[in-house]
Amino acid sequence: MEINIRDLGARTTDILQTEIIQKAIDDCFLAGGGTVKIPKGIYRSGGLRLRSNVTLYLESGAILKASRDPEDYFTYKEDKIEPIQEYD
Repeated sequence: MEINIRDLGARTTDILQTEIIQKAIDDCFLAGGGTVKIPKGIYRSGGLRLRSNVTLYLESGAILKASRDPEDYFTYKEDKIEPIQEYD
């Protein structure tokens, strides 16, 4: 399976694209694996959860620009596919 994030609605904008990129990763994972393509452009993102058998492929000129807001890096706590158990 191969998914281009633009096919899921990702755009080069100052708006976070985290949810779209994560959906592409998750869809590939649930299909047994594949490649998530990030085409040329600058895409803002918070934390992403990479998964087994999924390749994140940045084409020439593609940039993942990290969010400067620390709150954008805790989406893993809401992961329903492979939940992480929190310890006190």
